[in-house]
Amino acid sequence: MSDDETYPGPREVVTGDQPVSQIPGDDVPPTSGTGLCLSGGGYRAMLFHLGVLWRLNDAGMLPRLDRVSSVSGGSITAGVLALNWNALRLDRAGVAQDFEGQVVDPVRRLAGVGIDVASVVAGLGLPFTSVSDRVVKAYRRHLFGSATLQDLPDRPKFVINATNLESGVLMRFSKAYLADYRWVRCRTPPCPSPWRWPRPLPSPRCCHRARSTSSTSTG
Repeated sequence: MSDDETYPGPREVVTGDQPVSQIPGDDVPPTSGTGLCLSGGGYRAMLFHLGVLWRLNDAGMLPRLDRVSSVSGGSITAGVLALNWNALRLDRAGVAQDFEGQVVDPVRRLAGVGIDVASVVAGLGLPFTSVSDRVVKAYRRHLFGSATLQDLPDRPKFVINATNLESGVLMRFSKAYLADYRWVRCRTPPCPSPWRWPRPLPSPRCCHRARSTSSTSTG
């Protein structure tokens, strides 16, 4: 495949030096900077990446980040960091003195709560609700409240990755947009419906984003 060969598929462009497909409007060409990737693996990944961020903070490296990309359990930790980013009090060495209170404590509290079994039981056993609805309510109650993607900082850019179950392809959530390359590119706020509903969709809440990325893996 040549560097500029178009892969068969709607609006998808794959180049030889890039590991993922381009979504129209992405940074082209890739910009230089410092990125951090937080992988998945449920609560284990959530806590592992909490330790990673804690050490990076101790080393004064968090302010150097330009982009944070995450999936699944890593996105829970990334979401907490993103929502509290502007509240971090950085000293002259770039160390957030209140990192434990702003980031560590909320994640630790969630780690003491089992939301999976309760969500499945309630979602399957109660009328007028679903497992996904119960997971959203749990994330809202324990971590994200009514926060939306518009509450994320401009820098670093946080990108939350999930799978669009309608199309089976990568779905990306960020402050600027949520999008996959096949069906939808949704800028926020407001978020116009790709299915042309009569009213715009609201800016997706962070609890919905976390629910979406949680669905990509378990563990």
